[in-house]
Amino acid sequence: MSKNKKLSIKIEEAVGILSGETLTNAHNLISFLHDNKMNPINTSKNGWKIISKACVVCYIWLEPNNTLTICPFISEYESTSLSEEFKEIVWSKKTPWSSCGTCQAIDGGHCSYKVKTVFGRRYDNACARSIVFKDPNSNEIECLKKLLEMRKNTIKTGKRLPTLPTNYI
Repeated sequence: MSKNKKLSIKIEEAVGILSGETLTNAHNLISFLHDNKMNPINTSKNGWKIISKACVVCYIWLEPNNTLTICPFISEYESTSLSEEFKEIVWSKKTPWSSCGTCQAIDGGHCSYKVKTVFGRRYDNACARSIVFKDPNSNEIECLKKLLEMRKNTIKTGKRLPTLPTNYI
């Protein structure tokens, strides 16, 4: 095999390093993704992107310390279609914009994915990638499923986040 050829790692195999509830929840989410035709695409040794109609829905990666991290893309379109319980979960997972990292690396510190509200709560510096789940429990997995389902429906109806390239709807 050529040195330049990218090695594709299936997420199902990679999550095998997890254990207990985290492993069970990872398998639950992966099954949901496959059932909903949102198959993970390996982007790096330990990272996968989930797309729908060529648009990013979320990123999943395994941290070096075996932490499962999931970053669903959010927007202002779905603010009324999430239960209060799940809104509370999402708000608790909101990270500061500066810790998003992706904007820092890609956009040189300029975030072109800013949103003004996250499920009805106003933020000065919110990013479409600023909701981060680490080793989600079963309730958080159900919330993630709902978020991914809503993102897929948003893409299907053609709604776009303001100022975003089309592959980041």
